[in-house]
Amino acid sequence: MRQTLFALCLAAAASPVLAQDETKGRIDFVKEIQPILQNHCVKCHGAKKQEGELRLDLKKHVFHDEKDLWSIVPGDAEFSPVYERIILPADDPDVMPAEGEPLTPEQVAKIKTWIEQGAEWPESADQALLELEAKRKAREVITLPELDDAQRAAEAQAIDAVREAGGLALRVAANTTAIEVNFSLLGDKVTDAHLETLRGLEPTLVWLNLARTKVGDAGVRSLGGFQQMRRLNLANSAVTDAGLETLAGLEGLEYLNLYGTAVTDAGLRHLEGLGGLQRLYLWQTQVTDEGAANLLKKLPDLQIDLGRAAEALLAPAEPKPAPINDKCPVSDKPVDVAHTSEIDGKLVAFCCGNCKAKFDADPAPFRAKLGLEVAAAKPINDTCPVSGKPIDASKTSTIDGKLVAFCCGNCKAKFDADPAPFRAKLGLEAK
Repeated sequence: MRQTLFALCLAAAASPVLAQDETKGRIDFVKEIQPILQNHCVKCHGAKKQEGELRLDLKKHVFHDEKDLWSIVPGDAEFSPVYERIILPADDPDVMPAEGEPLTPEQVAKIKTWIEQGAEWPESADQALLELEAKRKAREVITLPELDDAQRAAEAQAIDAVREAGGLALRVAANTTAIEVNFSLLGDKVTDAHLETLRGLEPTLVWLNLARTKVGDAGVRSLGGFQQMRRLNLANSAVTDAGLETLAGLEGLEYLNLYGTAVTDAGLRHLEGLGGLQRLYLWQTQVTDEGAANLLKKLPDLQIDLGRAAEALLAPAEPKPAPINDKCPVSDKPVDVAHTSEIDGKLVAFCCGNCKAKFDADPAPFRAKLGLEVAAAKPINDTCPVSGKPIDASKTSTIDGKLVAFCCGNCKAKFDADPAPFRAKLGLEAK
């Protein structure tokens, strides 16, 4: 059944075995996971479209009532269909997305770590997203100046020229005169000369896709007069820092994709005056963390995608705490510090992800090996804090050093993902 449900808009050019992300401490869902889902998943698995009847935009759709069909299993990345799909080999027919760029290995590792840490998804994250979506819809209709007869004739001629050259040219919506042009389907057959076909679209061209073409700096310089441009995709094109100087004049630009180009930190300085720029994609460029951080200082509301959380670039480095153990409490093998969990405010390391998952599921049997106080053998509750049903003593988790039992594995998973709503039922202090 699962194979029909989880055709995800995620992919990774990485092997199935990935080291965990070297992020300091716990993964921040809002800063590090939600942007990945929004940028790579919700187009096919969001409010407008649900491939395989799957939605990944809001928590309530991921952790819904049918727990056996959860696409993310808190604490167990290897058993989470989402993770299973994003680590498939590149030639596997189930690898997604059908369009767009794949996830980077760093993004895949980040998702794995987040799941293994319990897949925490704060309710506040969804509320903020819904508010942002409401604002986006408010400005969704693109209003452009009225065209005169000469401009309409020039526009019609340009649309014909684009189509004759093999590109796509169409209205972005029925309620606007705005035009979208896409040359990406022709790939490296497209050169700077093709951009001459755009003459006449200056008042109405808002979206332009030149990904995977041979368009370079000379072609980009010809775009200086397209002041209505909102979205420009130059991924895997021949553009360099010199071409970005022209883009500094496109004050309405909101989206810019430079994935796989030769752009460097020097080129980013040309973008510092684009106050309306909302998203910038810089995977596999020569841009450094320092360069991205400098741009964020000028444009603090900009979302930069380097394959990791852009917000973290401005955060001061925090020393990573050392694990309290040098041998895995599950296997007694030497630890690998890429695999860690936190318990009682202390960092515990493991030899592998499987041992970490086993520990996270029930740390109680391993506490003594770590020199930690052993939780009471008897659970503190006799009814499941999630369902209110009688407990099954074999389904337990530890919280604040106390053993909590559940009626089933699904309730345990829900509790592990976010114990906060159930603390009061257990007589535990809210945190």
